[in-house]
Amino acid sequence: YYYSKYIYLKKYNYFLTNRIVTKSDIKILKSIKPTLDNTIINNRLNKQSEGTAEFLLLEVNKNPVGFVLLKWDGKPTHPEYPDIEDLYIKEGFRRKGFGTLMIKECEQRAKNRGCMKIGLAVNQKNNARAKIFYERLGYKHDGQATYVDGVYEGSDDWVIDLEKNLK
Repeated sequence: YYYSKYIYLKKYNYFLTNRIVTKSDIKILKSIKPTLDNTIINNRLNKQSEGTAEFLLLEVNKNPVGFVLLKWDGKPTHPEYPDIEDLYIKEGFRRKGFGTLMIKECEQRAKNRGCMKIGLAVNQKNNARAKIFYERLGYKHDGQATYVDGVYEGSDDWVIDLEKNLK
């Protein structure tokens, strides 16, 4: 079940590996985002083993720099298409195109499965830069109202759903 994709970016002299996360990667994930909870990691690995998600890890020159969860069964507001969740790029590696690569990888995997659409949620108030980033990649608000996606560090996470047609 191990999938790896290697990309060489001449512009930056980077050698990228985009691969599926395994149980042996827990320390690596924590090195990217120290606050990532083991329960969340294990939940994602379980979804992956059930075939309902793919937990992807990005390495640059063999250094782990980011991850994302691609959920094949969507989310409660849009179970009809895959959902991208928790795209995270390590400090120091942001704004270099790695987030775009991770999103494009998720989109390509969805296309390979015959999906016509893909989505994600974003807190447009607390994460306005991310919303602009997703919109630049072609994601559009689905027109529905904001909703609480979860509670993080004691605060409600009010999000909107963005979606993109895959052609």
